[in-house]
Amino acid sequence: MDAIARIKQLGMPRRNDELWTFFPVAKIPAPEFPDACASEEDFSGETDFAALLPVAQNARTMVQNIADGSEEMALLKCNNDFGRTVLNIGKNAKASFEILDNKVEHQISAERFDLHVGEGADVEIFFANPANDLPLKFRHFSIEQSANSTVRFSSIERGNGISRVSLDCHLRGNGARFEIRTLNVLGGSSESHHRLHIYHDVPETTSIQFSRNLLDGSSRASYDGSVIVGNGCTKAFSSQLVNTILLSEDSSVSVKPVLKIYHDDVECTHGNTVGELDADQMFYLVSRGIPAEKAKKMLISSFARELFYPLPDSPAKRRLLQVLG
Repeated sequence: MDAIARIKQLGMPRRNDELWTFFPVAKIPAPEFPDACASEEDFSGETDFAALLPVAQNARTMVQNIADGSEEMALLKCNNDFGRTVLNIGKNAKASFEILDNKVEHQISAERFDLHVGEGADVEIFFANPANDLPLKFRHFSIEQSANSTVRFSSIERGNGISRVSLDCHLRGNGARFEIRTLNVLGGSSESHHRLHIYHDVPETTSIQFSRNLLDGSSRASYDGSVIVGNGCTKAFSSQLVNTILLSEDSSVSVKPVLKIYHDDVECTHGNTVGELDADQMFYLVSRGIPAEKAKKMLISSFARELFYPLPDSPAKRRLLQVLG
């Protein structure tokens, strides 16, 4: 089944759809589709509207192949409302990809990224886009990892619109490791939503999810993360932690961790904290002569930057910390 037929079969996202629980689906405009789908791929198994949308709109596909053992850095940018990028990363390759925003005014944009990561490869993919007024933005990532590969996904999201990042990651080889670190710095009425499925398909795989939110005004954030550990997948390790600081009474966050574990020899954890800036820390700084507003900025900066400190020295870490100032 092609992408157009499948997306029409699914219909528009609904609030009772598990994939869209926290998203304001009423704000998604009903799209018009081309008469025929340019892609001949079978999308009958795809369940996410946002993952299908770029393909159903006949977005031009950019394919980038990274040779075995090579090193590469690249900037990825969609020049239209809809875009698709396929990255084939060879065995033992090392690659760094930064995703840039398309700043053309549009009602909705949707991008899809397919990563096929070879054995032993080391990949980072990140974005730290400047704040913008784009009203509705979708980004979907489909990742398949081979044995002993590592993927580090990092992002900083700002702006005044509504964004949704969805991600499906399959750890298909022993020793595969996936890390995701996301930071939302939101104000006004902006919203950011994350929906993840991480599949531990073989033994001895690792996934780490770490998300932080700084929410002001009437902004909203959500994090809906599922970890699925298959039967017989021994020694799997998974952790999920979401920390949120609410900077106003009208801001809000929703977090839903889901663990589906079909084997008992695993280690899976999740945690979630929500609160205001630490009063004791504020008192400590102010009592030493630091003005209250400066003390607040110091605590906010520390909370944000700490998220990315564990990353290895790389283009991603340098860029993310540079953006945070």
